[in-house]
Amino acid sequence: MTKKLSVDLKLFCPREDCPYRNDSKNRITKDGFYTTKNDSERRQMLYCCGGKHRYSETSYSELWGKQGSFKEYEQAAKLFCYGLSADAIADVLGKDVRTITTWLLSMSKKSKLFHETMCLNLTMVLSFIQMDELWSFLNKKKRQLWVFIGFDVDSRFWINFQLGSCTNHNAKKLVTGIKSWLKGTKDTVLKITTDKLAAYQNAIKTVLSDVTHVYMQVVKRRKNKRLVTVKKCFVKGSETDFTGKTQNTSYIERFNLTLRQRTSYLCRKTLGFCKKQSNLEAVLWLNLFDYNYRRIHKGLRIAIDDATKKKLFTRKWKHRTPGMALGLTNQTLTWRFLFIAPIPLTH
Repeated sequence: MTKKLSVDLKLFCPREDCPYRNDSKNRITKDGFYTTKNDSERRQMLYCCGGKHRYSETSYSELWGKQGSFKEYEQAAKLFCYGLSADAIADVLGKDVRTITTWLLSMSKKSKLFHETMCLNLTMVLSFIQMDELWSFLNKKKRQLWVFIGFDVDSRFWINFQLGSCTNHNAKKLVTGIKSWLKGTKDTVLKITTDKLAAYQNAIKTVLSDVTHVYMQVVKRRKNKRLVTVKKCFVKGSETDFTGKTQNTSYIERFNLTLRQRTSYLCRKTLGFCKKQSNLEAVLWLNLFDYNYRRIHKGLRIAIDDATKKKLFTRKWKHRTPGMALGLTNQTLTWRFLFIAPIPLTH
């Protein structure tokens, strides 16, 4: 389990009635396998040496005892990522809608804990960040819901997001979340690009006052829904600080398209918008794990320098996920890995 991560996730006892609960110094050993009525796939049993009892590997998430197989959990997570409702997923899998709802909430909570644990334990080194927002409807078309997103360009890593109205408060919460995971050095200068929303400028000025950074806004003017002009406003720094392909917000805008295609709640001109904010938040957390740690990104692949690469049927590229490019993981992760990763639920 821990060989796939750059962060050492130590085993601990997750049982609430155990006096050694969440104690990483307590010795945990493997103690055979077992199967369930709903799943013929073997599951690992573990033994808590301090509490003198056994427990299942699924106890590291709230899926323990929820009467489902790992295949059904994975199918539910994938369908939910695409924006299907709990009723539709229950119909596809032949389960009760209350069971599906419990699964989805448990998986989204575990995805959030996993991402926060990875980013906090291994502080990220970021050099170029883009921030943007996209909106959808909530409950009715007269009410807008905004999604603020932080994105690392070099690794294509989806850093975090913030749901709410388009206000300075939510923009500040987004930047504060980025700063809590940021590893700054005196030698590196953080590059930041956003659109013309004034909330970003206020948040960056307040939160990142002690971080060495340069900041540029891309101001776009439209007429009759058509792009007319694009201007660059250097709020802090100059044009020489943004060399190469850095004077834009193209990367996060392309990511917004990916997110809208992946999540039906965010599709334009549809009646399938989200009716409950907690459902959209759960969908985004599962999509964040899927995008950062499970799916490879073609733009991040590395050519394999091998003398035998000219031969047929040999690998020419090493494919990577954004998490691998940022150094958080060493391999692509799976949904099952998320379900059984030893992360305290009280994190």
